[in-house]
Amino acid sequence: VAPDPTDNRYGYAMSQQGYLARYDRQTGHSKFIRPTHPDPKVKLRFNWNSAFGQDPFDQSTIYYGSQFVHRSRDKGNTWEVISADLTTNDPEKQKQHESGGLTMDATGAENHCTILAIEPSAKQQGLIWISTDDGKVQVTRDGGKTWNDVTPSGAGIPKNGWIPQVKASVHDAGEAIAVINNYRQFDYKPYLLRTRDYGKTWQSIVTPAQVGESNYTLSVIQDPVEARLLFLGTENGLFVSLDDAKTWNRWTSGYPASVPTMDMVIHPREHDLVIGTFGRGVYVLDDIHPLREMVKEG
Repeated sequence: VAPDPTDNRYGYAMSQQGYLARYDRQTGHSKFIRPTHPDPKVKLRFNWNSAFGQDPFDQSTIYYGSQFVHRSRDKGNTWEVISADLTTNDPEKQKQHESGGLTMDATGAENHCTILAIEPSAKQQGLIWISTDDGKVQVTRDGGKTWNDVTPSGAGIPKNGWIPQVKASVHDAGEAIAVINNYRQFDYKPYLLRTRDYGKTWQSIVTPAQVGESNYTLSVIQDPVEARLLFLGTENGLFVSLDDAKTWNRWTSGYPASVPTMDMVIHPREHDLVIGTFGRGVYVLDDIHPLREMVKEG
């Protein structure tokens, strides 16, 4: 669910098979606004949790992900496709219907080669990052006219890993952090990579020794005020760094030590860290100003 930043009477909610709706909290009315492709022969692949993004420079513009990036400039009434297929489009991973007689899940849970995250930059207009469930990271710097494949690769980086988040820095346009997990291929190590040159190069900013050998990563957020303050969500708890990811410390005060920490946001007005977990609801770390002071003081 994402509220409309111009009027929180309205917002957007997504359900399986890519169903996207714009809702009205006052009347209870919902309008389905799932995008289509201009070519009716093209079958769209939506993830169970499809990618959704709101443009920080134009709050009537939203983005939605299948294997393509879809853009609407009028809050979902009309759509255009602004990318090619940004996944591997591997046909070997798209054989859901060859199930040996088992009935397909009605929710699209078997869909693969899909976009998981769409992250428009708040620092540079037209800069948009995407990540996929088959290991791709791609970026555009001209609003979708051209896309560059900047997928991390090299020793120690899993091929075709699941990349549930790519977060654009609000401090530096060229900086982004990608969360990769690979437990679906029985690799439970934590992976967290950062670029500072628009994806040309990537550096690992977490190690198994810091957070645990079998503690895969799920989410990340950088403080919009203090760039060196980072929060990392893992399968087993929450970690905080006060020194730009040089060291990580497990956070246990008022928070379960082993809960899967799925998503995080820092409230822009209240300065709270709001955490969504898997199985234990929502937690709010009230007012992170003291952590910002610790960063300043070193």
